[in-house]
Amino acid sequence: MEIDLKKYNLKWLPMLLLSISAGSLAFVFFRKELLFVTFSLFAILFFIRGLYKTDLIRFFQLVVLFISLLLVNYNYASVEQSIQKLLANILIFACSIFAALYYSREENKSQFINHLRLILKVVLIHSIINFLIYPSVELNLIEISNERYDCLTYNYLFYYLGETHLVNFFSFEIARNQGIFWEPGILQIFMNLLLFIEAFIFKRRGFIFWLTIFSIISTFSTTGLLVMFIQLSLYFFTAFKQNVYVSALVLVVIGLTYFITAANVQNKIFGDGQVSFQARLFDLVQPLYILADSPLTGVGLDDEQYVSTRQKTSYSLNLDVIDFTNRKKGSTNSVTFFLAAAGLPFFIIVFYCLYNQQFVLEKRLWFFIFMVISLMTEPLLLRPFFLTFVMSGAIHFFDKFRWKEY
Repeated sequence: MEIDLKKYNLKWLPMLLLSISAGSLAFVFFRKELLFVTFSLFAILFFIRGLYKTDLIRFFQLVVLFISLLLVNYNYASVEQSIQKLLANILIFACSIFAALYYSREENKSQFINHLRLILKVVLIHSIINFLIYPSVELNLIEISNERYDCLTYNYLFYYLGETHLVNFFSFEIARNQGIFWEPGILQIFMNLLLFIEAFIFKRRGFIFWLTIFSIISTFSTTGLLVMFIQLSLYFFTAFKQNVYVSALVLVVIGLTYFITAANVQNKIFGDGQVSFQARLFDLVQPLYILADSPLTGVGLDDEQYVSTRQKTSYSLNLDVIDFTNRKKGSTNSVTFFLAAAGLPFFIIVFYCLYNQQFVLEKRLWFFIFMVISLMTEPLLLRPFFLTFVMSGAIHFFDKFRWKEY
């Protein structure tokens, strides 16, 4: 028996669930339910079809490697860990294992990028509408919240973070665009991913290409603008050889992006954005102090225990604008958090696998740098979407030692 998603025109559904696991508001408010649904769907898709010996070997290898690493981290971390957090992390890793195995099958390989592109185009259209309608709906917004997050919404379709994320643009107040995600910084990651797909995989520069650029600008994310600037610069040299007129237009956009990015960077370092900049600087530097005390096993992947650990006076770091003697929030930098929480061996394995992922082969080095930059600005590494890339690299590694095809 096999579930034929194509028959019901739902072959994009697995990618939808995988994508919204990475910072969407649906995941913020219904995390446990959506994680369970995502895990169940990919597990069913993996087991329901006839399994070859190769599938079972891959599954066993991935489970043994990553579940063992999680158990070692749980048992030998320098800080006592919660069993609930361990089980949650096992579920997340298992979900990404099933997803990677599903998309690594020969008949599904092309679906990963095609369906991701489809989902991102829908996210793009929603983000454009979300950004443009704000002046018309700002007086009709209601607040939604849980114990960790709150925002404003219009009919539960469009979302805004309120006064803290308003930008004064030529005397107009504009809400930074967050789309379906919990903040603008995550929307820019997915829009830059769409820009990468359009520019370097499908090599298209049509309406979606330019609309994606507009969506990234609407986030007013410094990181997003910087990444877009690099991507457009890389794309310019390709476009110049193919079409002088398009390359000239791209060059104009690069120039505008440079000035907007430079203004944003100056504001973050010297202006009103200093608090945000120094908070991110703190999240970049402090984990290195924590790592120095537990380099092999880290302090544990229990994020609540990590928050308690980082408040110790021995890890304090005083900056100009704010005294970060203690910081009662989690880290915004999932790369340095994972380094301090998991330890060097686990960290090296995960990022080696991320570099060797097999879903995006075009401009592999830049794609890896882009992923690292993105993960350094948002707490997204331990999400099924991003871990699926890691599992893809692990499958590739293990396949090197498989001498016989089954």
